[in-house]
Amino acid sequence: MHSVHDYEITEYSMNFRTKKLTIEATLDDNSKKIIFTDVLAYEFSDEIPYSTILDIDKIDIQNFFKNNKELLESKKNSGWPVIYQTMEELEQKIQKEEVNYYILFSSYGMTGWILAQDITVKNN
Repeated sequence: MHSVHDYEITEYSMNFRTKKLTIEATLDDNSKKIIFTDVLAYEFSDEIPYSTILDIDKIDIQNFFKNNKELLESKKNSGWPVIYQTMEELEQKIQKEEVNYYILFSSYGMTGWILAQDITVKNN
Protein backbone atom coordinates (compact mmCIF):
# COMPACT_ATOMS: atom_id res chain seq x y z
CA MET A 1 0.00 0.00 0.00
CA HIS A 2 1.17 3.51 -0.72
CA SER A 3 2.14 5.58 2.27
CA VAL A 4 -0.41 8.11 3.48
CA HIS A 5 1.67 9.30 6.44
CA ASP A 6 1.32 13.07 7.00
CA TYR A 7 -1.42 13.44 4.39
CA GLU A 8 -4.13 15.92 5.36
CA ILE A 9 -7.69 14.67 5.08
CA THR A 10 -9.61 17.10 2.90
CA GLU A 11 -12.89 15.18 2.70
CA TYR A 12 -14.51 11.80 3.07
CA SER A 13 -17.74 10.27 1.84
CA MET A 14 -19.69 7.06 2.23
CA ASN A 15 -21.77 5.67 -0.61
CA PHE A 16 -24.20 3.32 1.11
CA ARG A 17 -25.46 1.79 -2.14
CA THR A 18 -22.03 0.76 -3.40
CA LYS A 19 -20.65 0.20 0.14
CA LYS A 20 -17.64 2.38 -0.70
CA LEU A 21 -15.97 4.83 1.71
CA THR A 22 -13.59 7.32 0.13
CA ILE A 23 -11.10 9.57 1.90
CA GLU A 24 -9.42 12.34 -0.09
CA ALA A 25 -6.05 13.46 1.27
CA THR A 26 -3.24 15.79 0.22
CA LEU A 27 0.41 16.41 1.06
CA ASP A 28 2.05 19.39 -0.60
CA ASP A 29 1.13 19.04 -4.30
CA ASN A 30 0.26 15.33 -4.07
CA SER A 31 -3.28 14.00 -3.71
CA LYS A 32 -4.40 10.51 -2.84
CA LYS A 33 -7.73 8.77 -2.75
CA ILE A 34 -8.11 6.07 -0.07
CA ILE A 35 -10.93 3.74 -1.02
CA PHE A 36 -12.49 1.15 1.28
CA THR A 37 -14.73 -1.35 -0.53
CA ASP A 38 -17.57 -3.52 0.75
CA VAL A 39 -17.79 -1.46 3.94
CA LEU A 40 -19.82 -3.02 6.72
CA ALA A 41 -19.42 -0.27 9.32
CA TYR A 42 -17.16 2.58 10.36
CA GLU A 43 -16.76 5.08 13.16
CA PHE A 44 -14.80 8.33 13.18
CA SER A 45 -14.18 10.89 15.88
CA ASP A 46 -12.38 14.23 16.20
CA GLU A 47 -13.29 15.20 12.63
CA ILE A 48 -11.75 18.65 12.32
CA PRO A 49 -10.11 20.70 9.58
CA TYR A 50 -6.45 19.88 8.89
CA SER A 51 -6.78 16.33 10.26
CA THR A 52 -3.52 14.59 9.47
CA ILE A 53 -3.06 10.85 8.96
CA LEU A 54 -0.36 9.09 10.94
CA ASP A 55 -1.13 5.68 9.43
CA ILE A 56 -3.85 3.22 8.44
CA ASP A 57 -3.26 -0.26 9.79
CA LYS A 58 -5.00 -3.54 9.15
CA ILE A 59 -5.56 -5.13 12.57
CA ASP A 60 -6.68 -8.65 13.47
CA ILE A 61 -10.50 -8.78 13.41
CA GLN A 62 -10.59 -10.25 16.93
CA ASN A 63 -9.31 -6.89 18.20
CA PHE A 64 -12.40 -5.24 16.75
CA PHE A 65 -14.62 -7.28 19.06
CA LYS A 66 -12.36 -6.61 22.07
CA ASN A 67 -12.04 -2.88 21.38
CA ASN A 68 -15.73 -2.29 20.66
CA LYS A 69 -17.54 -4.68 23.00
CA GLU A 70 -19.57 -1.95 24.76
CA LEU A 71 -20.52 -0.29 21.47
CA LEU A 72 -21.63 -3.59 19.94
CA GLU A 73 -23.67 -4.54 23.00
CA SER A 74 -25.38 -1.13 23.08
CA LYS A 75 -26.30 -1.34 19.37
CA LYS A 76 -27.36 -5.01 19.41
CA ASN A 77 -31.09 -4.29 19.15
CA SER A 78 -30.76 -1.58 16.48
CA GLY A 79 -29.53 -3.79 13.64
CA TRP A 80 -26.07 -2.23 13.56
CA PRO A 81 -23.76 -3.24 12.00
CA VAL A 82 -25.98 -6.22 11.08
CA ILE A 83 -28.87 -8.01 12.76
CA TYR A 84 -27.61 -10.46 15.39
CA GLN A 85 -28.79 -12.07 18.61
CA THR A 86 -25.47 -12.86 20.32
CA MET A 87 -21.90 -11.62 20.08
CA GLU A 88 -20.89 -15.07 18.86
CA GLU A 89 -23.39 -14.82 16.01
CA LEU A 90 -22.04 -11.38 15.08
CA GLU A 91 -18.46 -12.65 15.07
CA GLN A 92 -19.43 -15.56 12.82
CA LYS A 93 -21.26 -13.27 10.37
CA ILE A 94 -18.36 -10.84 10.15
CA GLN A 95 -15.75 -13.59 9.76
CA LYS A 96 -17.87 -15.29 7.07
CA GLU A 97 -17.88 -12.03 5.07
CA GLU A 98 -14.05 -11.89 5.28
CA VAL A 99 -14.22 -8.36 6.63
CA ASN A 100 -10.99 -6.62 7.66
CA TYR A 101 -10.52 -4.21 10.54
CA TYR A 102 -8.68 -1.02 9.57
CA ILE A 103 -7.69 1.63 12.08
CA LEU A 104 -7.09 5.23 11.03
CA PHE A 105 -4.46 6.73 13.31
CA SER A 106 -3.90 10.46 13.20
CA SER A 107 -1.14 12.87 14.05
CA TYR A 108 -3.85 15.47 14.47
CA GLY A 109 -7.63 15.31 14.37
CA MET A 110 -9.75 12.58 12.80
CA THR A 111 -9.28 9.01 14.01
CA GLY A 112 -11.42 5.93 13.73
CA TRP A 113 -11.91 2.49 12.29
CA ILE A 114 -13.45 0.88 9.23
CA LEU A 115 -14.76 -2.66 8.70
CA ALA A 116 -14.31 -3.37 5.00
CA GLN A 117 -13.21 -6.13 2.69
CA ASP A 118 -10.44 -4.14 1.04
CA ILE A 119 -8.52 -0.88 0.84
CA THR A 120 -6.94 0.75 -2.20
CA VAL A 121 -4.81 3.89 -2.28
CA LYS A 122 -4.66 5.76 -5.59
CA ASN A 123 -2.65 8.78 -6.62
CA ASN A 124 -4.88 11.54 -8.01
